[in-house]
Amino acid sequence: MGRHGLREMSETGKLFTEFCGNNNMVIGGSLFPHRLAHKVTWVSRDGRTENQIDHICIPRKWRRSLLDVRNKRSADIASDHHLVIAEIRLRVTRVQRREEKVGCRYDVCRLENPDVKRAFVEQLVSRASELPVCGSVEELWSSIKNAFITTSEETLGEVRSTRREWISDEIWRMIDERREAKAGIEQARTRAAKTDARQRYTELEKAVKRA
Repeated sequence: MGRHGLREMSETGKLFTEFCGNNNMVIGGSLFPHRLAHKVTWVSRDGRTENQIDHICIPRKWRRSLLDVRNKRSADIASDHHLVIAEIRLRVTRVQRREEKVGCRYDVCRLENPDVKRAFVEQLVSRASELPVCGSVEELWSSIKNAFITTSEETLGEVRSTRREWISDEIWRMIDERREAKAGIEQARTRAAKTDARQRYTELEKAVKRA
């Protein structure tokens, strides 16, 4: 626990710091000096209670890689909690990976067409007659697999997946309204205005989730 934590710890906070100590971790939100508004991660609906109950913790050996931790009050995350972000700088070893070709899906539904099915069977039988009689199991399997792949490519073709839009323009408009309501909470100057803004944001949040 650093010296820039928010106020005093509760009983749950003491258990949390004990957990981090036993696992050799550091609590990022208590290590960097920030204004009070950038430490608070949760505010009650009436705006009277503010707590720092969301944390980013990392192993102690990566402590020097952690550059900053603070909340992002303006982020609209559809929650009564503020988004907590961390700035981390790492230098890692580059790993060379082989690019593996991912198999494609063939349009097997076309086999319901008698003409397509007949052409598929004829080509497959023709290629099967050319398979090697002797050889290792791996070579025989590779020949059989290539016969099926080549026949499927020529007679069936690949399945072209079409992406369906799951968020309509109307929902995007509602999300924009919710984002504006979120900004209204931060811009409110009086307690009453902040309470009204929070209520408006809660109503829009429920409406978006229903939609």
